[in-house]
Parts: sequence; C-alpha cells; structure tokens
Amino acid sequence: MEKYYLIIPHLKIINANADSSPYTVGFPAMTAWMGMVHALERNLKQHDSLQNIKLPKVSISCHSCTLQAYMDKYMYYPSLTGKKKPLIPINKHDFGQPPFIEEAICHLDVTLLIEVTGITNMDIADAVQTVVRKILPRMKAVGGDIILRNQTVEHWKVIAVKSKADETKLKYQLMPGNIIIERSYLMAYNDDKDALDCLLDILQRNTDAKGWLVPIAVGFRDLSGAITVKNQRSYNTEHHFVEPIITIGEFVPAFRFQSLDEMMWEYLYDDENGLYLCKNMK
Repeated sequence: MEKYYLIIPHLKIINANADSSPYTVGFPAMTAWMGMVHALERNLKQHDSLQNIKLPKVSISCHSCTLQAYMDKYMYYPSLTGKKKPLIPINKHDFGQPPFIEEAICHLDVTLLIEVTGITNMDIADAVQTVVRKILPRMKAVGGDIILRNQTVEHWKVIAVKSKADETKLKYQLMPGNIIIERSYLMAYNDDKDALDCLLDILQRNTDAKGWLVPIAVGFRDLSGAITVKNQRSYNTEHHFVEPIITIGEFVPAFRFQSLDEMMWEYLYDDENGLYLCKNMK
C-alpha cells in the first residue's frame, strides 16, 4: 500500500521548552511535538485544495539536544540558565527588575517524519510541500523558534513510499540520530511503591533496552470533567483540569527499526478513563 510522508531533515529549534512535566527536565514532551504537527495540519486546511489532508502520525529523530545549563568547577550539579525578562513599570518614570523564574530550555537538531493522508496524486503532494515550506518557518516549535539555514526548506519534501526498499531509503535520512519510542510495558506496579518510585527503579536497573531509557510525558489524565471557570481561554471549548502522564521512553538508533510504523506516534483518546494520550505502537 502506498503511503506518503513529509520529511523535515535537521530542523534547528532554539529555546524549546525542556520542562516536559512537573517532574522532568530534558527532551520536550510528546504532547508538544504532536501539538506542533496538529497546528501544522490546521494551517494546511486553510487552503481549499488541502481540505482532506491529515497528519495523523509523527516520528522524531534527535540529532542533538542541548539543555541550557551552567556549571562551574565548584558546582556538583548544573543550574538552569535563566532568560532575562522585560523590566516592570513601577510608575511613569521608573522601572523595576522582574522576578527571576527559572525556565528549562534547550536547543534541538531533529528530523521530523510525518505521515500524510488524503493525497491522491503528486500535484496535491507538491501543494502540501509548497505550503509547509511557507508556513512552518513562521510557527513555534515545541515552545521554541525555528532557525533556517541556507536552502533548508528545499529539503522539506513529501515522499511516496511504495515498498520495503523505499522505507529503508527513508530511514537512512533519519540517521545519524536516535528516535524516541514508548516503553511503558517496563513499568511494573506494586502496592508498596507509587508510579514515580517504579519509574525511578526502572531507570536505575538494567533492562533489555537497545538504546537508553528516559522519563517522558505522553499525555494527560482528566481530573475534573468538563467545567466552566472564570476567565478560561475559550467558552466555546470544554475546559478540564488535568495532570500529566509520565512513562518510560527509549531513544533507539534509526537502523534498529524493522518498519516505519514502529517509530510513529499518534493520538489516542480514552473517554472511559479520561485519558488524552500520545501512543507509539498501540
């Protein structure tokens, strides 16, 4: 079966949000990556010829992730590098220093592989490619800004995959890099420990992982149901109080995957349990 993929190689992002959850700092949460792709899909649908286009799945190959932290020879642990905020006006003539709020940010070099559905011919594929090259550089990416190099957008292409050989060629474009996947089945819960303790135990012991394990935020759990609160962002959209869901992820080299489907993430909504998830190989 023929599939189409949008590949965005070596996308440079600065000042991305590294606060992936209240407990973890590092690689941005999967909800941020999929939210970026969803925003891109909505922008594509603004064009009449692309109303049927959908971007249901995404894979992220990380080439580098540099956390903005500082450590000198007298420090045991690095401290986060803060961003200077604008001065706060005190009165008509005076300004005061803003409060210092520690923020975790990182600079990224990633390759995005996005599945595209709704393409019926190469003319539509070319149209998707052209529109993405125009609108993506103006978008925010996981809370950061996209930095373009000379002729970068010319390498953003929609590629048709018809065979296993085509998949292999596409995987080569994700290297050298490590692709984040879900390893939640490693979480072994028991009555003596809570979920956070179980997660820490997994990170400290040897497993059958082929790459290296990291905690990763993959969605939210509904705590309140649909409610209305004062000054909510939109009264036309349901408002929910939620908590983040943290599980185990693994960075795996691209050449270890047998198929592209193994590395793709997609949305999963579980209405019965109130779960809004990003799932890999559900």
